Amino acid sequence: MSAVRSAAPAKVIGATALSALLLLAAPLAFSAEGTASPLRDYLAAKHVAIQTQQAQPGVPTAIHAKVTAESRSGVRRLRIGETSEFQYISDSGRSYAGYNLGAGSWDSLVGTLASAVADEYVVQAAVQGLPLDGLDVVFTSIPERKSETLAYPNNLSYVAYIDSPATEAQLQALKRAVHENSSAIDLVTQPHQVSHAEVDYVQSPVTRDPKQPPGLRDFITEEKRPAVLARQVKPADGKKKLSEPETLVARAHVEPRTGLRRVFLGKDGYHQQLHDSAPGLLGYGLAPTVEEHLLGVTGTCLTHIFEVQAASRNVLLDSLELTVDGQLSPRFGSNVTSPARFSDIHYKVRIESPASAQDIDALRQSVEATCPLYNLVKDEQKLEGRIVRGAYAEPAQ
Repeated sequence: MSAVRSAAPAKVIGATALSALLLLAAPLAFSAEGTASPLRDYLAAKHVAIQTQQAQPGVPTAIHAKVTAESRSGVRRLRIGETSEFQYISDSGRSYAGYNLGAGSWDSLVGTLASAVADEYVVQAAVQGLPLDGLDVVFTSIPERKSETLAYPNNLSYVAYIDSPATEAQLQALKRAVHENSSAIDLVTQPHQVSHAEVDYVQSPVTRDPKQPPGLRDFITEEKRPAVLARQVKPADGKKKLSEPETLVARAHVEPRTGLRRVFLGKDGYHQQLHDSAPGLLGYGLAPTVEEHLLGVTGTCLTHIFEVQAASRNVLLDSLELTVDGQLSPRFGSNVTSPARFSDIHYKVRIESPASAQDIDALRQSVEATCPLYNLVKDEQKLEGRIVRGAYAEPAQ
């Protein structure tokens, strides 16, 4: 997915002066004696921002995202936030009737998890006053097939490349704090209650107006259905071979002066993402937070599986729009006694189709039974992480 800014940039008033004041009040542990270390400077400012947050009452954060299947192309457009401030495009490869205009949901999930882990390392280093000079997180997943009709990213692991003078004991304590406090790690490793999709069904005419340009039903019938059926073809012996999923990989690089995470998806980094911190934690309003994006990508996955199942079941769709909402408990605050966690995750989908209400409900049930990320959030996964001391080295080409 590639981010597109759709609203005016957030204003940062007096940022330079404020940063200078924060650094003056920062703990000495961050100071780089005789060396320039932009990341240590950023951590110092982050430390003060966290202290400010801890002195104020914490309030939950409402997360909202909307995904629209775009007409003739079937591309999934993700809009994050009530004002749709950030937009991403999610697409499939050409073999699945896509155009590779954006990263798929699986790749985006792994990229967002890489960024979330990197963000938590930054936050916990700031909390502990631990100096860091460089941080990259490489996140991998080997998807696992749960049944013949359901597979999703599993076998989650990451390597954090940390350039720091901290001791081994300090780095391991940092890792424990990351795993205990990360809402993203909790979301994918612990089972979560997720509602059944609430469907707003509008019946459309069986025959479309010939004056109208081709739309979503044309994409479903002419492109997606042949691609889906081709994947369902069984060999001569009648036994369909379950293909081995490819390993998913993403790297999140922490920009030292801003804390922004630049994420490279896939082994070639062809698609990229950008994530920012929350406003009270030195965010610049340049990109969504990882918490917002995590729920957003589950929405793009559900939307895609609605397309897939509609194609498989030969259900015509003229319009498909899905919203996802959730609550995130406060991360810091005078009244906060536990780590931030997701809750009240629910989906709504609006469908225009000439199919019957019974067919639409059967479609919803098949989507929920086979949607990878919907089931990943509901299930429990293991996640392993390790720290490699030193800066990340680009692999040789």
